[in-house]
Amino acid sequence: NAVNLPELITTTREQYESLAIELATNPEKLKIIKDKLVNNLPTAPLYDTPLFTRHLESAYLSMYDRYQNGLDPDHIYVEN
Repeated sequence: NAVNLPELITTTREQYESLAIELATNPEKLKIIKDKLVNNLPTAPLYDTPLFTRHLESAYLSMYDRYQNGLDPDHIYVEN
């Protein structure tokens, strides 16, 4: 996941609710999660503004190239 906290991933509504209740009632576990989040954010791709900017600019160039070539709009995939 985007901030490297797989322990927060759930696949059902019931799991989500159970995790929310567990974190709300277990301050020690919540603190561990918060500490991990603080440590993971500086290296998370989600918060890598220069990388995001490069990807966005690449997408804009792809869109403009399609427009210049008379192509219809389509999905744009940006490679890493």
